Amino acid sequence: MAVDYKDYYKILGVSKDADQQGIRQAFRKLARQYHPDVNPDDEAAEEKFKEVNEANEVLSDPEKRKKYDEMLAYYEQYGRWPGATGQAGSDAGGFGGGGYQYRTMNEEDLADLFGEQSPFSDFFETFFGSGEEYSGFTRSGRTGRAARPTRGQDIESAIDVTFAEAYQGVTRALELTELDGSLHRLEVRIPAGVDEGSRIRIAGQGMQGTAGRGDLYLYVRIAPDSRFTREGTTLTTTVEVPLAIAILGGEVQVPTPAGRKLLLNIPAETVNGRSFRLRGRGMPALGQPDNRGDLYAKIAVVLPTNLNDEQRSLFEAFARSIGYGD
Repeated sequence: MAVDYKDYYKILGVSKDADQQGIRQAFRKLARQYHPDVNPDDEAAEEKFKEVNEANEVLSDPEKRKKYDEMLAYYEQYGRWPGATGQAGSDAGGFGGGGYQYRTMNEEDLADLFGEQSPFSDFFETFFGSGEEYSGFTRSGRTGRAARPTRGQDIESAIDVTFAEAYQGVTRALELTELDGSLHRLEVRIPAGVDEGSRIRIAGQGMQGTAGRGDLYLYVRIAPDSRFTREGTTLTTTVEVPLAIAILGGEVQVPTPAGRKLLLNIPAETVNGRSFRLRGRGMPALGQPDNRGDLYAKIAVVLPTNLNDEQRSLFEAFARSIGYGD
């Protein structure tokens, strides 16, 4: 039985070399757009939702995606699909169904949305099904079980924090828009020590389902701070030091991301570019706020400018005293 080819990359609107994050983001966007709860009694949106879910079922699973890409290469070489005339669940020319357990939406989710009719295309069930039954749906479309309450969808979102907030931790008030358009308000705690790209799971704060909420996943983006560079929990900052203090010694102030100033006593004859280690004053380890890295203060000696005649004469005398200019 011939089946129509499904271009899963085109359905999700991603390129063939898209990474898993890109596929996941594309799926989330389209799933929300075409979800039956958002588009009641809209058959076109329902079919699009099924296609999006099916495409993600294949492309988000590394084994299924590899198999799909191999099939595509086979088609480009031989002009036909491997085993395209076989029955669903057959060997399919070496690309037969493998009974994978990964689910984009589980059988209860799909049954709850679409009743007893299978939401998967013949193309999918031919090459990715597992014989007469897949995900609880038989070829006749019967599941043999009643729809169960379903957990809401997980949500992924980026959150922007300042460098100081990453250093200290911060509580943020968020508003999430539900599928029905209502607002869900919550407060989330961003722990001290988060880094660029940190992924924070907020359990039970995703989309509402009939059996509770999914989870909320926040991806942290940190605004840079020109005063500091960061490597893990180690921070480095540059401290300007007047020439007189560099030569004679004295105290200088070292900034911290939290806005406080630390006093650093530098010895006489400190050379330009020297670094001083302030132990335990760096970034906290994520999940261990009492375990901090170190802060390094790099000295930048500042030369005096706009000298008057008396000051210049004093510097000339000093230069001669140390043998400079002889």
